[in-house]
Amino acid sequence: MSDPTTDEVIRLAQQQVAERRAEAIRQEQPEARTARERPWRWFFAAIFGVLLAALLFWPGQPLEWKMYAVVHGVCAQQHNIFLGELQFPLCARNSGLYLSFMLTMIYIYAIGRGRAGGLPSWPITITLLLFIAIMGVDGFNSLFVDIGRQPLYTPDNFLRTLTGMGMGIAIGVLLHLVLVKTLRKDVDDNQPILRSWWELLGIMGINLLALGAIYGNLSFTFWPLAFLAFLGISGVLYLVSLLLTALVMGYEGQVTRLSQLARPATVALIPTLLMLGAMSWLRFWLEGQGLII
Repeated sequence: MSDPTTDEVIRLAQQQVAERRAEAIRQEQPEARTARERPWRWFFAAIFGVLLAALLFWPGQPLEWKMYAVVHGVCAQQHNIFLGELQFPLCARNSGLYLSFMLTMIYIYAIGRGRAGGLPSWPITITLLLFIAIMGVDGFNSLFVDIGRQPLYTPDNFLRTLTGMGMGIAIGVLLHLVLVKTLRKDVDDNQPILRSWWELLGIMGINLLALGAIYGNLSFTFWPLAFLAFLGISGVLYLVSLLLTALVMGYEGQVTRLSQLARPATVALIPTLLMLGAMSWLRFWLEGQGLII
């Protein structure tokens, strides 16, 4: 049997160090972890505050355009909707999807399901899957018009927003489930995220109120709804970055309080901002070169 090479020895040593580090994190007491994360809470709050202040107060462009520019690389921003005289930063479908995603995540925690790790009952789960399928059908129907084909029915922004909201509920439930099952130590696998039809109808009702505000042209609701949609699309990217960052840092199955994620939450801001900035810059550049419209 041949002796291990230098590279194999180094790789084995690195693996053992990583395993010991992960084991140390797993054995660490929750109180010690919380104390270690405390300075990172201030870092996160400071960075988030600076980013929010830059969005709100950076001179030269109105706020709605700055939100539009930030997500320009991750949203088609066609079939736009207006509330009063202001344009949403996202297109009609994505406005519904990511507004609904944010409302769903808030709703899940508001009804006390922060630790819930169980799927809803099969009828409710199938309904959520139908929401995804319905948005897919409406999306392809709109695509037929864009490519000059005969659609199944006449698409409009109301249907785009409505079907997007159904998809947003499904994504909110799914992403919450993935985060909880992956990161939480005290996940309750026996508690479904949505326990009854009434709870599903509750979030559907909240979404319909938002839909009514948009298409009823209640202009005073523009800023809260636009901000929720803006935070929704950037929030999905951020939560995926947070999940990956937390896994790399050894937080899998170790979290009992959200404050214990302060360190990976701060680090995850970096790839999120890089992704949003790079994709937005690229699309603006392509548009400036006349390569895309």
